[in-house]
Amino acid sequence: MPGWTDWRKLADKHGWYDLMLDWDGPACYELGTGGPRGGRIEPHYVGETVCESLRMTAYGGNGSHLGAIIDDHLRDGWTLYYRAMALPTKRMAKMMQDRLLERFRYDWNVLLNGVRYR
Repeated sequence: MPGWTDWRKLADKHGWYDLMLDWDGPACYELGTGGPRGGRIEPHYVGETVCESLRMTAYGGNGSHLGAIIDDHLRDGWTLYYRAMALPTKRMAKMMQDRLLERFRYDWNVLLNGVRYR
């Protein structure tokens, strides 16, 4: 099983980028922000999904449930990135997400360790 993908640009103030969406199966993923050319990307959110490409389309297209915070960051000139790890089942993706939430504090995650935005 491969590890994490490299960070991939998902959206900026000019639009969203779907060219790198290449996995239609279960995954654990992180969302982060950084400059337009990458550099140091700060992870803010961890999640899991049954279909990586559909989930990233939701974040890139309208921000999904994180729309307000993503829009604020994009307006401020940040770029939204994601990285993911393909997994055989959604259950395994959820287990990985939960392990990461136990270990790290993601400021956009409301449940378990995060704080509510505004």
